Amino acid sequence: MTERILAGTQEGLQVWRNRGRGWEELEVALPPGTVDAIDGPAQRPGTVYASVAGEGLCRSDDGGQRWRTVFSGNVRAVTVDPTDPNVVYVGTEPIHLFRSEDGGDTWEELSALQDMPSEVRAKWTYPRPPHREHVRHIFVAPDDPRTLYVCLEHGGIVRTFDRGASFEDVSGGIDYLDIHHISTTQAATGPMFVATAQGFFRSADPGAGWQRAEYGMTRDYFHDFVFLPGDPPVVLVATADKSPGYWDRPEKAQGALFRSRDLAERWERVGVDRGLPDHMLQMVWALTQHPENPVRVYAGLGAVSRGRSADAGQKGKGDILVSEDEGESWERLPLELPADRVLLVRPE
Repeated sequence: MTERILAGTQEGLQVWRNRGRGWEELEVALPPGTVDAIDGPAQRPGTVYASVAGEGLCRSDDGGQRWRTVFSGNVRAVTVDPTDPNVVYVGTEPIHLFRSEDGGDTWEELSALQDMPSEVRAKWTYPRPPHREHVRHIFVAPDDPRTLYVCLEHGGIVRTFDRGASFEDVSGGIDYLDIHHISTTQAATGPMFVATAQGFFRSADPGAGWQRAEYGMTRDYFHDFVFLPGDPPVVLVATADKSPGYWDRPEKAQGALFRSRDLAERWERVGVDRGLPDHMLQMVWALTQHPENPVRVYAGLGAVSRGRSADAGQKGKGDILVSEDEGESWERLPLELPADRVLLVRPE
């Protein structure tokens, strides 16, 4: 399978290409900082958006080889509307939300987010210096792009049904509001799922509250998750033991991958001794799928937490793994890179 991998690392963006004859490194792009967000429209495989911590959002129209800055600021999240490749959302640190209707050439702030009640905004905080809360993930409903869910780290989940003209807080049932990732299956009537720093949750109606969905888990820190084809879809989630503040210990992150075949009713650990060690020092920060073959899943690993190494005095090494059997087994790709944070895969 031909493919291009864009790996956002602690030290810039690496672009790799495989045309069936092995991997070729094309570029180490963008400023040499932490690449914190990446996305691109499925309809335009050459178009990619990526952010560098503290620098802004950049756009490439040739698969990641040449870039131009389209938004200045500390961008922590970027999402392209799955129904319209021209519509792009950006979330920043501190918490603000912006939208572009022309692929990033011009932007407008969705200022209704700042008009939320004071009791909601009082929850917007961050425990580590410099104590600036931020947007961590933006989900645009593929069946109704007027509906957005926005994950705040820390601060909970906010939702809009009118493309940001108004927002409501839908964090009920989540006691620790460090929110990482939110999504649902392609089925319009399917439940929503959310990964947080202290739990994995499911809800048939987020406005009515969230319920824990962790039966079978042996980890308590949750990050990216993906849905694999099936009826019902298979859920694969990246986890670790406790939050990054504990990862200076000898055991480091104790990363692990878990799988559910019944929409998070029960979980099983996967990959142990089949490409993943039982005691995995790294964290799986990123999970993504090949756009033309969603069974093919990629995992980006690193023993770091956004610029803070869990290997004392070291910058941290990264790995990219691939699975084609629902996470049962994993193969390390022959790529040398710093600790990975985000991943995007494109057909070549």
